[in-house]
Amino acid sequence: MADDSDLFGWCAARPRWQQEAIRLLAAKPHLAAEELDQLEEAVKADAGLAAGKTLAWPALTKAHLKAGNKFAPVTVLGAIGPLRNIDRLAAEQPPLRFAVNGVTLIYGPNGSGKSGYCRIAKRICHCLHDVTLRGNVFEPESSDPREVTLTFRVDGDEKRTVVWDDRSAPPAELGRISVFDSDAAGLYVDAERNIEFLPFDLALLTNLAEILRTLDGRFKAEEARLTKAQKTPLPLGYDKRTKVSTMLATLKADQHLPSEAAMRALAVWSEKDEAGLQAVKLELGRDPAVLARLKEAAMSAAATLVADATAIFDSIGNAGIARLKEARQKAATTREAAKVAAEGLTAESAIPQLGSETWRQMLMYARDFAAEAYPELEPPQLASAGTCVLCHQPLDEPAQARLAAFDAYVEGRANADAETAKKHFADCARTILDLKIAGSQDIKDKLVNFVEGSTPRQALADRIELYYAASRDRHALVSAAIKAVDYASLEGLADLDRSEVDDLLSEAAVVAKEVEALKPKADEASKRQRRQQELDDLEARKKFSADIEIFVERRNSLDLLLKTKACTAACAVAGITSHITRLRRKVLTASLQTSLQDEIVALDLQHLPLKLADRGEVGKSKVQIGLEAQQKVGKNSEILSEGEWRALALAGFLAELNEVGARHGIVVDDPVSSLDHARMEAVAKRLVKEAAAGRQVIIFTHNLFFHYAVLEAAHNMKVPLREEWIAKHADGRFGIIDNNHQPWIAMGVTKRLSIIEGLLKEKKATYSEANEAERSFVTDIYTRMRETWEHAIEEILFAGVVGRFRPNIATMKLRAAHVEKSDYEAVYAGMTRCSKYSGHDQSAGVPVDLPKFADVKADLDKLSAYVTAANTRRKALEKEGQLYEEGPMAADVLE
Repeated sequence: MADDSDLFGWCAARPRWQQEAIRLLAAKPHLAAEELDQLEEAVKADAGLAAGKTLAWPALTKAHLKAGNKFAPVTVLGAIGPLRNIDRLAAEQPPLRFAVNGVTLIYGPNGSGKSGYCRIAKRICHCLHDVTLRGNVFEPESSDPREVTLTFRVDGDEKRTVVWDDRSAPPAELGRISVFDSDAAGLYVDAERNIEFLPFDLALLTNLAEILRTLDGRFKAEEARLTKAQKTPLPLGYDKRTKVSTMLATLKADQHLPSEAAMRALAVWSEKDEAGLQAVKLELGRDPAVLARLKEAAMSAAATLVADATAIFDSIGNAGIARLKEARQKAATTREAAKVAAEGLTAESAIPQLGSETWRQMLMYARDFAAEAYPELEPPQLASAGTCVLCHQPLDEPAQARLAAFDAYVEGRANADAETAKKHFADCARTILDLKIAGSQDIKDKLVNFVEGSTPRQALADRIELYYAASRDRHALVSAAIKAVDYASLEGLADLDRSEVDDLLSEAAVVAKEVEALKPKADEASKRQRRQQELDDLEARKKFSADIEIFVERRNSLDLLLKTKACTAACAVAGITSHITRLRRKVLTASLQTSLQDEIVALDLQHLPLKLADRGEVGKSKVQIGLEAQQKVGKNSEILSEGEWRALALAGFLAELNEVGARHGIVVDDPVSSLDHARMEAVAKRLVKEAAAGRQVIIFTHNLFFHYAVLEAAHNMKVPLREEWIAKHADGRFGIIDNNHQPWIAMGVTKRLSIIEGLLKEKKATYSEANEAERSFVTDIYTRMRETWEHAIEEILFAGVVGRFRPNIATMKLRAAHVEKSDYEAVYAGMTRCSKYSGHDQSAGVPVDLPKFADVKADLDKLSAYVTAANTRRKALEKEGQLYEEGPMAADVLE
């Protein structure tokens, strides 16, 4: 145990509500629901979550910590049953009773219902794994509860009997009794697990940590609910930097929240505030910078219209039309000159129209083709090719000369001038045809900022619109003349008046000066910035006044969340875990290692290199039994044999129990599966030793060798023992509790004779040797008599010196063992008679007639008579042997 002052000093430094939890836990391992609720309210009060009168708790003193496991109340289990709706266990029968001191040894073969009673024990007592009780799965499911009558006693008090059903927790007192079974074995051998049995100091702090985890779970559930509520979107529109947005930025669960009063004060909105908002808006609406931007846009639009109007005037004004006509005239003149030059080539030509446009185009295509076809020849390839590229006929010298002259004509000055003039005219015409002139609505849109409510400028805009309308009409007329090649319609047109364009250009210069005048001064810029901030604040406050209830609700929810987090932090177990680790290694680990080593020796496991490892985790002490292997081992069960595995698990279970002394009871379910006979004896002795130390020990088994090993150990250690037998009835009922239903193979000779006698009495009235159907009865009766003759040899003639399920030879019983010739003759005759009708296969010559009832009764009487006589002799020999063992009588001496 740790020093009381150390423990008290640590406890006294805890918060007041934790001291109260420690005071309560010093007297009991668990707290009632109302006590937990009071502690929860105290944590809330410390965090400011609950307001109320502080409970008047007694102060924690050293006297409260003077308890310990040796003073803990001991629960003794008295009986399980009757029961209802559990597995296929019979309901209407006596309970399964347990010895209140010593060992209760319960035997049940496979399929008898023993496991059902084991499950009940695991459910009501302390077990390392969860156990669920079920009804009869071979029948339709019933809504009735699973009920068990439980009888127990606590620390010598009056016995208590309760009817418990599995919809509620079993009586807490029964949790002091621990259960070991095959499922728990895996936890001891392979898994890192909680140390279940602790000294008072560690148990107290571990239970405190469990209370803190319970409260932590409650607060975290509330914290999760409040955190989820924070995900609901808040109203938007508070992006600008204002007093409201600055305050809203603090609405987080990790910051100091604004008070509700401060929030509501900022959300007040009056008529005066509204008037101020409108005044600032009006003032800022005359922003020079904004006006300057509008005028710059107007100036840009005017400049665009001036450029477009100038281009229109240049293209379709009288000067533009004159240039178009001049270009057309020049193209015609140069083409006529080229034609005249070509006519000089036609003097001796038989083909007319040389020099025409069609002929010229044909000639140009032919010369281009000849250059492509004969790139290696000297130009012009049209003449030097020797073959006409048009008619594919050979060219004589006159033809070559003629084609050379044609080529020279195409390359000549006259033709080149004609081509240039033609292209220039085409360009002039295309420029006019492609001209785009804005419509009336487009002009209005572009000049909207230019006009800006000015009457003179509106008049100018109207004139500009008329100019563009006249230009659109003129453009349509000129385009039609070009397409119709009828320029006579263009004669006498009045010229476009571009005075509107000049006036617009002049007015644009005026706008530019206005833009320059609107540029703000340095002091005016800062003043406008202040006014803009004032506007932002006013607009944010006005919006906040409408959203205030939403934000107040969020603020209060966040306040609850912050305080709930404080409650969660107050229930942290990290500090307790550290203290438990220090204390555990001071008072427990070494003794637990020693206890484990003792159990390893007791269960013959010294050949295994085992080591105990421990650590703390969230208020619990963890332990693991490891193999000190040279290679990495995943699980101990991968290396150990099944017998070693189970023996090691039992060693771990018993080592932990030693930490709480020899007071609290244990229930062990088939602890010897897969063990050899030597280890079965070791386990039997070890469990009986626990009972000898004062612990209630309850053992369930279906192994007769282990059953007799426990009987032998209890006999040798003088430990009280109660036997119970669980069987399955022939009528299909399971879990029958009745000493008359112990296995036939385990019965003594006298009890066997009684059963055979009973079977004969039941059959006497209906038996007929003429009925072949009675053969099975005869075979059963004689088989039982034969087996009883065999058992009489073991039990009476050899006086129990040896037994088929007993682990030892009782040499002291030789004093009563005696065999005479008459014994041999009696046994031989009885066995011969029984073998004729028992399960032995008979030879073909043996009659198959059934015996008469009187003959069967006579054979049983002979067996009974022999047993009586042999038993009488055995008892006499036993008495003689005891007198002999007492030694000679004391001699007298002279006084």
